This record gives sequence, structure tokens and C-alpha cells, in this order.
Amino acid sequence: MPKSSTHNQIWGDVEQFDNRKAVVEIVLYYLAFVVVTGAIASVIISRLLAIFRVSDDFHWAVIVGLGLPAIAAAVVGFRACSNGTTGLNLQRVEIDKAPGLMNLTEGLCLAIGIDMPRVLELREPQINIAAFAVGNTRSVLVVTSGALESFSRLEFEALISRELVRVRSGEIFYEARIRALKKLLAPLAAFILQRRQTSAIVAKLIAGDLGGVYFTRYPIAMISALEKMESDQNARTSNPTLRRRVLAPYWAHPELEDSDMSARLSELRSY
Repeated sequence: MPKSSTHNQIWGDVEQFDNRKAVVEIVLYYLAFVVVTGAIASVIISRLLAIFRVSDDFHWAVIVGLGLPAIAAAVVGFRACSNGTTGLNLQRVEIDKAPGLMNLTEGLCLAIGIDMPRVLELREPQINIAAFAVGNTRSVLVVTSGALESFSRLEFEALISRELVRVRSGEIFYEARIRALKKLLAPLAAFILQRRQTSAIVAKLIAGDLGGVYFTRYPIAMISALEKMESDQNARTSNPTLRRRVLAPYWAHPELEDSDMSARLSELRSY
């Protein structure tokens, strides 16, 4: 998605997702995980070796202590994009069930310049949509049953464009690796999983909204779709399962305790 410096050129002056910066962030996150957990593991292993009189050489403890989390990080990072939707009640949407949705998605993929993702229905009454990585280059578009029943064609166009722009930029593949690391650490530190809508999440959501509007040039449809999600009586706010809580911030309407559309709607209404 092109960069711009004026509101006249691009909706909301949104900047392109920075893949290089994202790669650096992922490397730093995973390196921090290896160093911190490796240091803790090294101390524990060295104490055990001393207690059982196996060895008093600390370097073996360091090698093993750093090696185990390094292997874990490598496996988690490599498999991060392969299980993004595992555990959700999903069913593939066939063209005979939703021909308008499938044709619309295919046309938007051609316009945006990406391969068409698989379109999956999440059997839930809430109104929501999201794109998730299911491979290093493959993605799926998840649409809830409530969205299939509630959105008009123009509203679907706005939200599907929003998600496909995130696919094209590579943002969903970055998110998959962040989620994988959070899932690994969450049992030890529950605070790692976000439950409330922070300013950083709001900024990311606004960037996604504006990215979608950049291609449709019709903010009214995006506003209408967000208003429907905001007033949705079936909107989810939390889930006891770790897998669902990890996904919570990445929906078009985040499944967070204080999800608020006001800043996003205000930005869109300013044009």
C-alpha cells in the first residue's frame, strides 16, 4: 500500500506496514525469550548438576540452558503460521452458498494483487471478520455466521478490503509469530495476553480501517459495518481458552473487554 503525506492522497495518512521493522521486532522478541529463559534454565541446571554431583562445569549448564529455549523458539517460530485457526468451529464457504461473497472476494484479490484466500465461516452469531495466516504465504478469511446474515455487499466490500490489505502487507504473518510466542509464554505469565484495548491496538485498528478504505474509496460503507459490529448484542468479549484469548486483538472487532469503536468511527467520519 503506497505511503502518503496528505489526507487528499490517501485516507487518514496511513503508512505502509513496515516489514523490515516487523522482522527486527520478531527477532528481538524471540531473542529476548531465549536469553531470559536460557539464563533461568542455566542457573537451575547448574544447581541440579551440583546437587547430584554430576558436574561442576557451568558451561554445560549454559549450553543446555540456552539450547532448550533456542530450539523451542525455532520450532514455535517455524510453525507459527500453520495453526492460526486451529480449534475454531470453521466450515469452508462454498460458492453455491454465498456466491456474492465469493465473487466479491475474488475481485478484490485481483484488485489488491494477492492470491485468493480460503473463505471460512465461523459458526457463531457475532458479527465479525478477520484474516489469519495458515502458512508462510497462505491465508484464510474467517467470516462469522452473524456477518453473513448482517452485512450488505458494500459493507462486506469494505471489511474484506480491510483484511486483504493486511494480507498483502504481510501484517498477518507477523501477527502469527507474535501470537505463537504469546501462546508459549501465557501459561507462565497471564498478563502477556491482552484483555483491554490499548492505544497501540486502536492505532493498528485505525490503520487497518483506512487501508481498506484506500481501495474502496467509500468510507460510508466501512462506517456502517463498524456501527453494526459496535451495536452487536452477540459480540464476544473474552473466552476461557488460551487459543481464543490469543486471537482476541486481531479481529476486525477485537474480542476485548472494553472494545470501543469511537476513535475508529471518528477518524472515518472526518473525511
